[in-house]
Amino acid sequence: MPSHLTPITWLQALWDARQFKVMQPGQRRPSSLIRLYALETGSCEGCAMELRTLAGGAFALKASGFEFVPAPGEADWLLVTGAVTRSNAGTLLAAWQSMQGRKLLVAVGACGLDGGPFTASYAVLGGVRPLSRHYQVIKGCPPSPQDVLQALGVLAEEVWASPPVPAAADSE
Repeated sequence: MPSHLTPITWLQALWDARQFKVMQPGQRRPSSLIRLYALETGSCEGCAMELRTLAGGAFALKASGFEFVPAPGEADWLLVTGAVTRSNAGTLLAAWQSMQGRKLLVAVGACGLDGGPFTASYAVLGGVRPLSRHYQVIKGCPPSPQDVLQALGVLAEEVWASPPVPAAADSE
């Protein structure tokens, strides 16, 4: 058996995975899951890979009150990874407009916020910062899955404590 597959390594991996559970005893859990849709808009895909890792079984996503959905029309929150390019700005707008009810736009990583290192390209419009006044940010380049999960938990607490965004401001 190769040394990197020893039982001790597996036990350490399981122990490490257990520590990334965000919900603490006594924390408020939503009555229903917050549905997330991740949209990669163009970059190195580092943040998108971290979100795929978060969706895997090593992290307590559902226990923390979240789940990924396959279509933006089913989502409560739109997670944007990558710089917004000219070729996919329409896709981002269509995804946002297909979302119903109380929705939230979340920029994941530096590229999702302002274009990151890709801003000098003629094809890049930036991130969500120049496109909307109503967004939240998960910082990092890329943020780790545990950082994303922790930030989602903080955002959820802020959203539960805040009043809904007015309909006029919601159309951006």
